[in-house]
Amino acid sequence: MEENKKVATKKMSMFLGAVAAVGVVYLAYYMLFLRGTEETENAYIHGNKVQITSQVSGTVKKISIEDTKDIKAKESLVEIDPFDYEIALKTAEAQLGEAVRNYYMLQKNVIINEENLNSAMESFKVAEKTYKRESISHRAGITSAENFDKISANYIQSKNKLEECKANLEISKIKAKSSGVYTHPDVIKAIENYKKAYSNLQKTKVESPVSGKVAQKQIEIGQEVKAGQTLFTVVDLNNIWVEANFKETQLKDIKRGNPVEIKSDVNGRKYEGLVEGVSAGSGSTFSLIPSQNATGNWIKIVQRVPVRVKIKKESLEKNGLLPLGTTLTVKVDTSKVENMEDETTNKFSNLYQINQDELNKKIDEIVKANSI
Repeated sequence: MEENKKVATKKMSMFLGAVAAVGVVYLAYYMLFLRGTEETENAYIHGNKVQITSQVSGTVKKISIEDTKDIKAKESLVEIDPFDYEIALKTAEAQLGEAVRNYYMLQKNVIINEENLNSAMESFKVAEKTYKRESISHRAGITSAENFDKISANYIQSKNKLEECKANLEISKIKAKSSGVYTHPDVIKAIENYKKAYSNLQKTKVESPVSGKVAQKQIEIGQEVKAGQTLFTVVDLNNIWVEANFKETQLKDIKRGNPVEIKSDVNGRKYEGLVEGVSAGSGSTFSLIPSQNATGNWIKIVQRVPVRVKIKKESLEKNGLLPLGTTLTVKVDTSKVENMEDETTNKFSNLYQINQDELNKKIDEIVKANSI
C-alpha cells in the first residue's frame, strides 16, 4: 500500500512538473512573441467603389468595357447616341445668332426712335404755334369754328404723338441697355444655353474619374438609359485598405501608427501596413437595425470594432493587388508606433471638363458672324 502511494505521488509530481514546464514555455513564448500584439482573422479588404452614372438620357450606341477589364481615367467607355444632342447644339447656335442680331436691331431702334422724337417735336412746335394763333383769331371771329376744330385736333394729335415717341425712346433704351453685345441679357442667356448644349453633347461619351477595374456592368447595346442611371462600377485596387474587426477587449493598446502584419488568404503572402485609426463605433451600432440592449433579457456580448489599416504601397507592388472583400489575418504590433503623415486631402475630378478656350472661340465666331 505504501509502495502504491509512492508511485502515485511520483506520477503526480511528474504531471505537475510537466504542467509547470508547459506554463514556463508558454510564458516565455508570450513574453517573446505574443506580448504587445493583437491578432484577428476577422479582417477584409475594402476600397472605393465608384459608381459611373449617365449624365444624359439616350440610347447606348457603343460599349468598350466588360467586367474585370482594366481602364484608365478619362477614357471613353460608353457612348450615348449623340444625334439629338447635336441637333440641340445647332438649335442653340441659331438662337445665339438670333440674339446677337436682335441686339443690334435694338441699338438701331434707339437711333430710329430718337429721330422720330425729333420729328415729333418739330411737328408739335408747329401745331402749337398754329393753335395759339388760331385761338386768337377764333375768339375775334376771324376763324370759323370748323377750321378751329381741325387745328385743335391736330394740336392734340401732335402732342400725343410727341408723348408716344418719348415713351418709345425710353423703352428702346431700356431694352438695348448694355455695355456691349456680350453683356446684353438676351445674348447672355443664349450663350449659356449654347454652353449647356455643348456640354451635354460632350457628356454623351461616358468616362471614369479614376483608373481601375470594371465591375457590376449593367448596360447593353441599344439600351435606353436615363440621366443619373448607374451604368457600371470602377474599383481602384491601387487604393485599398484593410478593415480589421477586433474585439473591444483588444483595443486598449491599439493606436494610430502601429505596424501591422497582414496575411492574405488569397495568395498566402504577407503585406505590411499601419493602423490608420479606430472606428467611432462598433459594427452593430452602424448596422441597418441597431441592437436594442434596453431589454429585460439582456445578455452581455463582446462587441467588435473596425480598425482601419493602411497597406503600404511598396508592399502592394511587391506582393500583388488584392480583390475587395477577401479575408485576411491581421497582427498588430502595439509595442511600436511609426510616424504617419496625414494624407487627408481634397479630391477633385476633371471629369467632363470643358476646354473653355475652345468653347469661347466658337462663341466668338458665332457672335462675329451675326454682328453688323
